[in-house]
Amino acid sequence: MRAEKSKSDSNTLPFSEKDIRRVLSSSAGQQLLQLLSQSGGNELKRAAEELKKGNIDAAKEILAPVMNSPKASTLVDQINNSDGGN
Repeated sequence: MRAEKSKSDSNTLPFSEKDIRRVLSSSAGQQLLQLLSQSGGNELKRAAEELKKGNIDAAKEILAPVMNSPKASTLVDQINNSDGGN
């Protein structure tokens, strides 16, 4: 799975449930989830709700402040370079 930093305008998710499970079971994926869950995870919950509605761009916008941070970029690179972050 290639974790997206923010490039798809389509309303089709660029990953499968299997991809999500693989990434979230990795160290880098767990760290990224922890980063996204800071401040009570409100942004993550809002983004998940938007994804359920098919609003991928809205979800990306909600998560952009965190995902554009140097730490998140490093974690995404680790996930992409190891195809799962393991």
